Amino acid sequence: MHESPPVASVAPDRPWRILLTNVTLAGRTGTETATRALAIGLLAAGHTPMVYAPTLGAIADDLRAAGIPVVDRLDALPKTPDIIHGHHHVETVAALLTFPAAAAVFVCHDRSAVASAPPLIDRIQRYVAVDFNCLERLTADYGIPTALTTVIPNAIEMDRFRPRGPLPPHPRRAAIFSNYAQQGTHLEPTQQACGRLGLPLDVLGSGVGNEQAAPELVLGAYDLVFAKARCAIEAMAVGCAVVLCDATGLGPMVTSANVDDLRWWNFGRRTLRAPLDVHAIVAAVRGYDADDAREVSSVVRHTAGLGSAVNSYLAVYRAALSNPLAVRGFEQDVRDYATRAVQHLSAVEAALAEYRRPFRMEALTDDECAKVRIRILKSPVTVNAAATLRVETEVRNGLTTSLGTFPPYPVDLSYRWLDAATGEPLVAEGARTSLPSIAAGEDCERAMQIAAPTQPGIYRLRIALVQEGLRWLDYLQPPVADEVTVSVVIPADSRPA
Repeated sequence: MHESPPVASVAPDRPWRILLTNVTLAGRTGTETATRALAIGLLAAGHTPMVYAPTLGAIADDLRAAGIPVVDRLDALPKTPDIIHGHHHVETVAALLTFPAAAAVFVCHDRSAVASAPPLIDRIQRYVAVDFNCLERLTADYGIPTALTTVIPNAIEMDRFRPRGPLPPHPRRAAIFSNYAQQGTHLEPTQQACGRLGLPLDVLGSGVGNEQAAPELVLGAYDLVFAKARCAIEAMAVGCAVVLCDATGLGPMVTSANVDDLRWWNFGRRTLRAPLDVHAIVAAVRGYDADDAREVSSVVRHTAGLGSAVNSYLAVYRAALSNPLAVRGFEQDVRDYATRAVQHLSAVEAALAEYRRPFRMEALTDDECAKVRIRILKSPVTVNAAATLRVETEVRNGLTTSLGTFPPYPVDLSYRWLDAATGEPLVAEGARTSLPSIAAGEDCERAMQIAAPTQPGIYRLRIALVQEGLRWLDYLQPPVADEVTVSVVIPADSRPA
């Protein structure tokens, strides 16, 4: 079975002092366990991680036992950091203002939580999203340039989550693994579904008073686990079959056919698109396949190990340090932050004003999306690297209502650059092109300005619709998208003589 690669293939000139900030370390939520894992991984890679959170608890004790300083006051840090790795808005800004000479990186872990809103301040040299959903928050909601962003999916300590023995042909024992499972959530329909199947079900999580400090010790006792995001990754790493499910909805059984796509969405909220229906949960459980679950576990153990994530973060740190800003002092940092915050608030106010207009864009169902079409009318087949190309498109609205870039769920045009051979996304998402109000049954032609990749090669350019805050429509079947092959070349005047 594949294991994750070792840490630290990106070697700095000297060990870095890295300050991780988090809103709390008093529980065992996703960002708290992510902070713990990354700090331990950075320490193993030869660096000096430190952690700041205003509220401390058991994870803080774990980190201190590993020799990592943890403080609830920034003035108590034993050393001045070279790099600030921020997980939440207020705590990140506090660290920036306290340490004006440090480079900074911000990581967005949640699409909608207020605490995870990215600070807009020039001191932050790079922004990281844990999945495509959070990337949309950075680029679409906050206008952060794509060139300053990257996606680093969640990772776990594979040496903790050891593989269990082979799964039985049919599941004998199941668990809900979620801190959000409690009365009035996905708990009841999942219990009813498992009851119909005669499948014993346990619940692991703080919502029912059964918080798991060491889930790696208990997950292997279950054949099937209902979970999302980090909990799902941990269960798959152990070797359990996983149905994506949580309080916000139901997703699919993770299979060898869909695991790669689902990982880029962190097995999270955007994958939970079906209602919490008992019949649908029963159908998902009946998709259990012990052999396929073993393949899924192999993929996850190969791609979601902590070593890969540490290497990726070290590369991001190096990029942030390679373009340092001059130390500007407290007052200049505050002025920069306040100016950018006011600009963003003004944009939010303008967006809210759209609610007073006669147009409104509701969430589209899968059936409604199938009635919308995109066609590329004209596109260059060859373009210079890093150039801007003009692509003419047509959007056909087969709905009985208008379609357009209007709140609360605006529909925009966007694009991806894909590897021509493998289909892997090389540029996961591009800038948005807004749509006017397209009446029911009407077509609309729209020109897009698209940035070409910086490296020469043969690419597939995919044009797709995005319903902001919800999903990219090219993930549907059939996809609401169109593609063209484009050859990206080095400009003639840049070629060696």
